[in-house]
Amino acid sequence: MVLKVSIVGAGLGGLACALACRRQGFEVDVYEKATQFLRLGDSIGFGSNSARLLYRWGVGKDMEKIAINVTEMKVYNFDSSEKLIAVDPQLGESEAKYGCRQLIGHRGDFHLILHDHCVRAGVRVHMSHGISRYDASKPSITLESGEEIVSDVVICSDGVKSRGREAVLGYEDKPISSGYAIFRAFMPSSLIKDDPIAGKFTKEGDALRLFVAPDMHGFITTLRGGEEINAVLTHKDTGDVDEGWTKAAKKEDVLALLDGWDPAYRRVWEKMPAVIDWKLVYRPCLPKWVADSGLVTLMGDAAHPFLPTSTQGASQAIEDGATIALCLAKAGKDNIPLALHTFFQIRHDYVAEAQATGIKQRDTWHNMHDKESRQFKDTFDAEALAQGNLYLWANDAEKVVEDSWERVSAEVAVEMDRLS
Repeated sequence: MVLKVSIVGAGLGGLACALACRRQGFEVDVYEKATQFLRLGDSIGFGSNSARLLYRWGVGKDMEKIAINVTEMKVYNFDSSEKLIAVDPQLGESEAKYGCRQLIGHRGDFHLILHDHCVRAGVRVHMSHGISRYDASKPSITLESGEEIVSDVVICSDGVKSRGREAVLGYEDKPISSGYAIFRAFMPSSLIKDDPIAGKFTKEGDALRLFVAPDMHGFITTLRGGEEINAVLTHKDTGDVDEGWTKAAKKEDVLALLDGWDPAYRRVWEKMPAVIDWKLVYRPCLPKWVADSGLVTLMGDAAHPFLPTSTQGASQAIEDGATIALCLAKAGKDNIPLALHTFFQIRHDYVAEAQATGIKQRDTWHNMHDKESRQFKDTFDAEALAQGNLYLWANDAEKVVEDSWERVSAEVAVEMDRLS
C-alpha cells in the first residue's frame, strides 16, 4: 500500500517536503492554517545547495524567470553609498564552483511557484486547517474543526511557533531572545524613482547592496530590473520576545537608528509605506527532532531556526524535506521510525554547524568598527565582509542520503534495538 504522509505547514520547507515525497510516489496531504496564499514578505535567497534540488524537481526553471540577475554583493560603509569598500563576487561564481546557480527573488513569488508545482504533482493542500492536537502514537493530527487525520507519518513543518514541537519533545520549548531584531520593508521603486537622493538605487536594475555599521547592518535589494526595492536593517533589540514577523513598526523608530547613515539609505526608509518589526529569537538546534514513537518528526525552523545572516533558513528546510522523502523511500512503509531517526542522524550535526554560521556572520559584520569613534578598526579586512558560509552551497542533500544510507541506517538500527 502507498505511504500516507501528513505535513503540517505549507511554507517553503513544508511544500518542498511535500513535492519530494510525491516524487517518491507517496500520498501527501498538507495542512495550512492560513486561509490563502498571498504575495507576502520580501526578498529571499536559495543557495546552490537548495537551488540544485529545486532545479532537479522542475521548480528552479520557473523560479529563475523571476529571480534577480546579480553576480555580486556590493558592500558600503554605513555613512556612504558613493564609495564601495568591497565587492563579494561569489554570487556570480556559484554555477562554476558549486554546479548550480543561486536563486534570489521575492519570497511570495517563489512560494506561489512551489505551491503550483505541488498541486500539479498531486499534493493535496488544505487551507484554513489549524491543528489543535497531535497524537504521536497513531500518528494523527486533530484539526481545529475536531476532525482527526490518521496517517503513516506526520511531518511538522510549522515554523518557529511549531505546536508539533511539544508533541515531539514532551514539553513546551520557549524561545530565547537573540538580542537583535530586523526592520523590513518592501515597495515599488516608482515611489523613489524620481527622488534626487535615493532614486539612484533604481538606475542599476537588479542589485544587492550591504551596509555595515557598529552593531548593525542593512541591505538594499532591487528586484525585477529595479522595479521593486527591499530594505532591511538588523539592529540590537532587547524588547520582549515575539516570534511573529508581521508586527508593524513605527517609522520613527527606524530613522532614530540611522543617525549618520548614508542619506540615500535613510531616504529609502522614509519613503516606505509600511515597515515590519521582526524580533529575532533564537533556539539552538534541538537535540531531538523525532517523537518517541518514531512516527512524527520536526523539520525546518520547527527544529532549527536560522538567523537571516546565514542566508540558509529556507535552504536547510528544503534539504530537510529532500532527506526525509528519500529516507522514507529507502526504509519502506514498515520502517518509518528507522527512516526518521536516520534523517535526524544525517542532518542534525550538519545543520547545527550551519546554524552557527549565521551568528558568526552577524558578529563579523557588526564588529568591523570601533564602537566609540564609529571608524573602521586598524585591523579592518575588506575580504572578511564576504559571505562566509558558502561552503554549504556545495551540498547535495539527496546525494548525501544515497551515499550514507546503508552505513547510517545500520548504525541507527543497532541503537534502536539497544533502546527497545
